[in-house]
Amino acid sequence: MVNTPAKQRTPARRDPKSTRIFYLALAVIAVAGIGALGYLSQRPRAQVVTQVDSTLPKVQSNGYVMGSPSAPIEVVEFGDFECPQCGRWATLTEPDVRTRLVQPGIVRMRYIDFPLSMHRNTWQASRAAACADEQGKFWPMHDKLFETQDEWNGIATRSPDDVFKRLAGQLGLNQQQFNQCVDTRKYQAKIQAHEALALQRRAEGTPTFVIGNQMVTQALTYDEFKKLVDQALAKSGAPLRTPVESGATKGATKGARKTPAGQ
Repeated sequence: MVNTPAKQRTPARRDPKSTRIFYLALAVIAVAGIGALGYLSQRPRAQVVTQVDSTLPKVQSNGYVMGSPSAPIEVVEFGDFECPQCGRWATLTEPDVRTRLVQPGIVRMRYIDFPLSMHRNTWQASRAAACADEQGKFWPMHDKLFETQDEWNGIATRSPDDVFKRLAGQLGLNQQQFNQCVDTRKYQAKIQAHEALALQRRAEGTPTFVIGNQMVTQALTYDEFKKLVDQALAKSGAPLRTPVESGATKGATKGARKTPAGQ
């Protein structure tokens, strides 16, 4: 048998049908890619525009306080109701802080709204909390908002006010007064004042705590929180009155001075 030199071999011919299918597939992929880019450029971004209304007159507000006016240490929290880390702090750690440090009169807590632009419904939540405060129920609404965060956050709904109105009913608020307050955005300027305070204090995230002269940006455990409070007490020269047991131990307030919160 005589071998044909490689240079004289006839190249295999492509099936015209296969060629057409190949180029058609490339065209489909290209069109799909262009469509995807168009969708990404037009769809709402995760980071929404801030809801500040620059036409409103400025007001002064220093947030919401829980605890004794004579408490030697005030802890300021700059918080966002839609922030998951804030939710974990509020539901897991803050109850211990209230029972073991706030109620005995050792710490006074101050909450100041710091609504982050990445959270779609956080401004509405802050306004709802302010409307509850109008009826003396800020802290109960504060707790409800964090407990039900997964029901009203920006992923769950675009109509968070409906959830807030339901929560107001559960808290026994005057429903008509609350609904009108929410619908008219009555406390928008107040929330803007709180945001301005957070920016002035150079808070960069939530939750941010100011304990004495130390700023901490993270959701603390009880033991971590207590340690910082002890340090602040030591620097202030106030008696070290915080419970000595660990955060997991029951009855930590035994022997502490009993001062009802809010007095």
